[in-house]
Amino acid sequence: MFRAGVLAGVISCSWLTAIFAEEIAPDDARAAIRQSAVAYAEAFAKQDSKAIAALFTPEAELVTADGTIFHGREAIAAEFAAGFANRPKGSVSIEILSIRPVAAGILVEDGASTFRAEGSEARTATRYTATHVKQPDGRWLIASVRELEAAPATPHDRLQALAWLIGDWQEDKAGSTIRTSWNWDESGFYLMGNFQLLARAASAATGSHRIGWDGERKQLRSWIFDSNGGFASGCWQRNEDGTWTLHLTRIDAEGERTASRLTYSSDGKDAMVVSLDQMTHDGAAVSGGMHRIVRRPPEPSAQRR
Repeated sequence: MFRAGVLAGVISCSWLTAIFAEEIAPDDARAAIRQSAVAYAEAFAKQDSKAIAALFTPEAELVTADGTIFHGREAIAAEFAAGFANRPKGSVSIEILSIRPVAAGILVEDGASTFRAEGSEARTATRYTATHVKQPDGRWLIASVRELEAAPATPHDRLQALAWLIGDWQEDKAGSTIRTSWNWDESGFYLMGNFQLLARAASAATGSHRIGWDGERKQLRSWIFDSNGGFASGCWQRNEDGTWTLHLTRIDAEGERTASRLTYSSDGKDAMVVSLDQMTHDGAAVSGGMHRIVRRPPEPSAQRR
């Protein structure tokens, strides 16, 4: 990071399971890690090596892509100061790919750092892994940063932010059940969801939902197809509060268009809530709503085995 270096219900249910991988880390911890990235980018733009070093623990280490190790705040500050003196002034952007706890008070962050010199469109990308440790005063500081290859993140890397949805999910409402199962596709470059509506008063409907990386838009994107001949697509946006928004457009088999905004938030470890608003059907406003989906427990027969 650190050097320049009812069918509508079925479809909405299949998206309800797509939220963020970092949710397994506490909200306050995720917010602290993101704020650290913001503080780093601001200090980098000011070429303030001391402010950058203050984000690290006193005994922290920085390991560059070529294996050079800088140990301690003073060494890290000196390395950044030397870098600022010998390279053009510029800015750095941080893309956090995942945040995961590995032990009590320890979080590991994976991400990509992109440097752009002033007056230039050229960019240099660096992958990194950072370890954050919670301090006695409640702050989260960086104990270690290791730079990885300078190549950009792969689609699989970018999808890690949604990989926690892998598994089986269910929503029960108004006499119907919507089940969704997620997994990686064979290439590892897409997340695949298969959904099914089980309703008392209507025939069953099924469909598939593929999430991948749109290299042109630089966003995660969804493509959905249902058994009634409809299809939909939309792009994901991560919000500052850690929730996700999906702006979606669907065309049914008769050619009618529905647009909506879906906002996802966590509701505990094994549940999520999605809010639907800004909905229109062929240009006319439609009321939105909220849904809650939970992880589906193993079947009783599986538990007995």
